[in-house]
Amino acid sequence: MHITVRADYGGAPNYMDLMINNISNNFEVHIACPEDKPYYQKWKDNIRVNGILLLPHRKFSPRALLNLVRYLKKNKIELVQANGKGAGLYGRLVKLFCPQITIVFAYRGFHIFKYNFIQKRMYFLYERLMLTLTDKVINVSIGEQNNCLSNGVLTKEKSIHIYNGISSMSKNEDSKLKELYGNQFIIVTLSRFDVSKNMDSMYKIAYILKDISDFKFIWIGDGEDKERLNQKATEEGLTNIDFVGFKSHIDIQRYFSISKLYLSTSRWEGLPFALIEACSVGLPIVATDVVGNNEVCIDGLNGFVFPSNDEELAAKAIKEIYINEDLREIFGRKSLELFEDRFTVEKMITNHEFLYESLL
Repeated sequence: MHITVRADYGGAPNYMDLMINNISNNFEVHIACPEDKPYYQKWKDNIRVNGILLLPHRKFSPRALLNLVRYLKKNKIELVQANGKGAGLYGRLVKLFCPQITIVFAYRGFHIFKYNFIQKRMYFLYERLMLTLTDKVINVSIGEQNNCLSNGVLTKEKSIHIYNGISSMSKNEDSKLKELYGNQFIIVTLSRFDVSKNMDSMYKIAYILKDISDFKFIWIGDGEDKERLNQKATEEGLTNIDFVGFKSHIDIQRYFSISKLYLSTSRWEGLPFALIEACSVGLPIVATDVVGNNEVCIDGLNGFVFPSNDEELAAKAIKEIYINEDLREIFGRKSLELFEDRFTVEKMITNHEFLYESLL
C-alpha cells in the first residue's frame, strides 16, 4: 500500500501515479489518500489499483488511523510505503498495531528550513522515535540522504537512495504556440506558487531582464502567490511574464518543447520532477543551488546553479546561455544524457522492485 495525505498536484502524488502505472503485476497495489483532484479519481478508475482507503487532506485523524489498520489487516497487506511527512505519521504508527507489516518511509524532501531551533529539536526527536517503527527509508536524492544522516534522524543501515524517475517527455512542438511566441527566448517554469518555490525571486529575475525584448517567462502552475504576483506585474507594467495556470501533461509538454531554458528559484526541494522533465526534453537549466536541484542541474555541465535569492547572478547565467548558442546546445545535450543515465522511470521502478523483494 502507498499512502499520501494529498492527491492534488504535487511531487508525492505524481510519484505514486508513476509507481502504480509502471510497477510489475507481481505486486498488488492499494492506495490510502484524500479525495483530492485530480489523482483520487484517476486512481479510483485505474485497474492497477486494487482498493482505495480515504484519508483526510494533510491532517491526522485517530479514526482514520484505525480505519487504515483495519483495511491493512482485512486485505493482508504485507508492505506499506508512506510518502511525505504527513503520510509518514500514519504509515509508521501502523507498526504499533501490525508489527508484521514492513514499513517503508520516503521523505520526499527533508524540509527543516522554516523551523526555528526548538521546532528543529522537537522534529529531530520525533523522527528518531519514528525510525524505530520503520524498516527502510527512501531518500530521493543524495543531498537529502546526507542531511538526514548528519542530523541523526537516519542510520546508514535503514537508508537507501533512489532517484525519482519519469517517462521521457520528448519534444512535441505545437504550431499555435510557436506562432504565438515566434522567435522569443522562452524561459519556462512549472511550479506551485508558494513559499517553498520562492516565485517572488523569479519575479525579480524577470524584472531585471525586462529590457531584453526577446525574453518571455512562461509560468505554469497555481498557488497562493499567483494572483498577487500577477497583479504586481500588471501594476508595474511587466509584460515579459505569461501566467498560464495549471495545464495538462500534454500542454506542459508543448510549452517545454518551445522553450529554450528551464528556471527554478526553489528555497528547498526533495528531487524536483519538473527539472527532470526539463532534462528529458533537452533543456539547459538555471536553478538555485539547493538539495535536489543541484543533482539534476550540474553546474557547468547542463546549466548553472546560483545561491537562493541572488537574482543578479541568475539573470547573468540566463543571459550567458541566451547569448552563447553553442553553450546552449551543449547544456541541452548534457541534460538529455543526464536524464537517460539517472532519471528514467525504468530505473526508478527497477530499484523499488528490488527493494520490496529484498524486504519481503
